[in-house]
Amino acid sequence: MARTKVTNVSGAERHFGYLPPHGVTLAAWEEVYYQGDLRTVLAARLKARTQPALSLQDDIDEGRICVEAVAEPACSSSSSSA
Repeated sequence: MARTKVTNVSGAERHFGYLPPHGVTLAAWEEVYYQGDLRTVLAARLKARTQPALSLQDDIDEGRICVEAVAEPACSSSSSSA
């Protein structure tokens, strides 16, 4: 399952009220990870409320937050001797 990495790129500590579970304060360049796609998580959690999704997009557009999909490794490593 993919994860979402959220990084505060604003250069200062900021509170992001829409981040689960009840808003998250991140120091400058601090990262937090969520299982799955953050937009899907927000949509499921907040049902018809669109403001959190708009706030997320506004923070992305204004360069305050960076949201990246992080893929899990697709293979496992094993050591075997030949």
